[in-house]
Amino acid sequence: MLLMDRENLLVPGYSHVLSSSNDIGELEQFRLRVGAPPRALHLRDARPHLDLKLEPRLLALADPTVRVFESTRELIQFWRRCQKS
Repeated sequence: MLLMDRENLLVPGYSHVLSSSNDIGELEQFRLRVGAPPRALHLRDARPHLDLKLEPRLLALADPTVRVFESTRELIQFWRRCQKS
């Protein structure tokens, strides 16, 4: 399942997209679907994610398959619960 915050409070105009199962393939397929550049996919930390802005961000927010959270905090809390399952 793809999870997204409406807007990153630290970086206005950007949103994070996480996979509930840390599935890099799922993130890459979604990156391609919304037209985000390769540099949008971040694999460096324990939480692989996409950083989206502009049109790819708007397309992602409108995608009915993405669960959108109002804040980054809510997103991370839900993602952490998924990691315990």
